[in-house]
Amino acid sequence: MTLLIIAFMFAVLEWVSEYKDMRWGICLAKPAMMAALIAWVLTYSHLLTSGSVFPRLWFVIGLVFCLAGDVFLLWTDQLFLPGLVSFLLGHIFYIISFRPIIPPQGAYLPATAIALLLIVPGIIVYRKLYRGMKTSGKEKMRAPVLIYSVIITIMLYSALTRGLGGAWIATSAICVGAGAALFYLSDILNAWKRFVGDFPNARLMIMMTYQLGQIALAVGMVLHW
Repeated sequence: MTLLIIAFMFAVLEWVSEYKDMRWGICLAKPAMMAALIAWVLTYSHLLTSGSVFPRLWFVIGLVFCLAGDVFLLWTDQLFLPGLVSFLLGHIFYIISFRPIIPPQGAYLPATAIALLLIVPGIIVYRKLYRGMKTSGKEKMRAPVLIYSVIITIMLYSALTRGLGGAWIATSAICVGAGAALFYLSDILNAWKRFVGDFPNARLMIMMTYQLGQIALAVGMVLHW
């Protein structure tokens, strides 16, 4: 548990640094938080001794891509697109590790309801973002943002349906679902700030939801394993 506590402490340092605009704290805490979280997952997932290596390996690879995205986004303007691609790959590996996406027999109705609850608001939010991209002269980001939006919505759907069918214990399914939802919210806030308009304490809210989401995802996956 020590590594998980260290990850949380780095997260808190990141939040304080964002609030006080301490660049050194952001550059230190942002990657260090994810590095500590990856170390904790590697320690408690029994990756090398487990009979089911690959789902665990895919999740760890997803975390590594998110760490790379964090590093890229330390230089927001210059390396935003590489950061976006890194997080996109991270979400893809998360989806693979959650497997399977198709809900079990008898759970099609709630799975369909979850899908609709995600698709309709997702379209509304993307239309707002698209208008913001047109207004700010960033229309070239339309396709990358659309692709990213689709993938993260699939990731959230996959996470929220883990509790269907009884294959996952309730605690791990709740943690993974909550973590994915926080990650999703963080990305909406980040895109809104970038393409629509700034809002009070934007960076603090983006990083709090993102890092709590990553921690919840990691805890849920380790509990599942």
